[in-house]
Amino acid sequence: MLRPTALVLAVTASAASAQLREDGQPASRRAALPPDVPTLVLRQPNVLELKHFEEERAAGRFRYGIELDLDRSCDEIGRWDVVPETGETVWRVELAAPGARSLGVVFSRFDVPAGAQLFLSDPSGRDLLGAYGESAENPDGMLAIQPLRGDRVVLEYVEPPGAATRPALHIGTVIHDRIDVLAHLADGGMFEAGCLVDVNCPQGANHQDVKRAVVWMFGGGGGCSASILNNTAEDGTPYLYTAEHCGSQTNAVFVFDYERTGCGSGSSSQAKTLSGATQLAVSALYDGQLYRLNQSIPASYEPFYAGWSTATDVTRGVGISHPSGLPKKISIDNQAPLLVGTRWSVQWNQGAIQPGSSGSPLFDQRKRVVGALSTGAGSCSVNGQYGQFHQFYATKNLAQWLNPAGWNVLGIDGFDGIEPYTVSYLGTSSNPELLESLNPPRLGTTWSARVSTAAYPGETDLMLSAYTRPSDGIVSPFGSVLLYDPTSTRLFGVVRTTTGSATDFPFALPSSTALVGRVAYLQAFLLREFVQSNGLKVELQF
Repeated sequence: MLRPTALVLAVTASAASAQLREDGQPASRRAALPPDVPTLVLRQPNVLELKHFEEERAAGRFRYGIELDLDRSCDEIGRWDVVPETGETVWRVELAAPGARSLGVVFSRFDVPAGAQLFLSDPSGRDLLGAYGESAENPDGMLAIQPLRGDRVVLEYVEPPGAATRPALHIGTVIHDRIDVLAHLADGGMFEAGCLVDVNCPQGANHQDVKRAVVWMFGGGGGCSASILNNTAEDGTPYLYTAEHCGSQTNAVFVFDYERTGCGSGSSSQAKTLSGATQLAVSALYDGQLYRLNQSIPASYEPFYAGWSTATDVTRGVGISHPSGLPKKISIDNQAPLLVGTRWSVQWNQGAIQPGSSGSPLFDQRKRVVGALSTGAGSCSVNGQYGQFHQFYATKNLAQWLNPAGWNVLGIDGFDGIEPYTVSYLGTSSNPELLESLNPPRLGTTWSARVSTAAYPGETDLMLSAYTRPSDGIVSPFGSVLLYDPTSTRLFGVVRTTTGSATDFPFALPSSTALVGRVAYLQAFLLREFVQSNGLKVELQF
């Protein structure tokens, strides 16, 4: 079943959320502390670890480092000092991994008192990550921190005087970088191929909204791509969809808005990061995983929550990913992807995929996610296999998270976490395209929808109606029967006599905070009575 012509109308607010990094400065930069920081030299990767690392890279997976177990707490290593001028307590330790190109640190326990902060830097203090405080704490107690260039990293914990509790800082593993991943991920990375197309090239012009749902992930010495999904509550819950073969992402670092500012040129940044996620569902058969990020996505990250679909009427495919961990790229398949076993099979007409594209979304012609990349990522691959989202959704009951409102629909559109937006969807080709001018709505202004009935001069009545809850329509030879849920809130509606031409429907949108973030499903349809076999009268759009 398909729903008739619909317009998604949203007026959003800035998301209140915890950012991974806080403002702050290490005590060592503003106070005279003893220079002799204890150094712990980590072991070198062993032969088996190196062999496994090379095998994974040969198999097409994006691997950059080897996990070295450390299992040490701040009570076992490092030194403690007190800053005389401020009374702050400072713990420092230096970790050294000779030969590493960068070092990533994963805390198996990160729990600090209010006001305390952790920093990571190179010994010279030139490169600095942090501050990480209470806002960076995760429900599972762990914290992964992205790589820092070089083979040595200094950890500095600064605690305000009179802290009520002791910190729990336990380093679980350190990621020993073998390939210089930061140089590789720099703009114009050393393995970039000419077959790749930046998402900000003309080919990506129609996907500037959904591109913001695609993220890059660091975890366990490897990297994958993923997408942030919308749900029927449209409340900005950060659900993340990726491939099962990418491995556990519970302690991954998630990088947002990592793309070039231009097409084939311009800068890119990996500064917008979050850490940690909770796994909700996983399927090896359909190569899918669903997570909920442990932190809300800050509005400054410009999030978009992608729509998804369990329908199989896919006529076109678009992939957006981070091949080889590079800034965001786009791939386009102008043909209908094929259902082959448990996968969608695509062949790109433009663009390509590489290791690191794994887990990235396949968007259908409605810009809804229908799969996550499973296999096919070669050096410049034009073929791809995507795990089928509709099968993953059905077998693992993803509706409990992605459809909490219980809508009777096969899919939903995306949700913009930043800007008001409109999306037009016809449902079936037998529906006339009545809605025309659809500008993004703004609270406190008069918003106008233009409806044209020029192709139907014999019709006299037209209805425009907006509800908060959509439903699929029944497809008949004449079009789609309107089946909006009458128990949901009706935001506005009007019936007018048509003139056989374009008609403007102005609506004064109040300056009401109650409407912030609301989504209305607006439907324009010609009124004509149609009686179903059960005798119920419904309004038919045709």
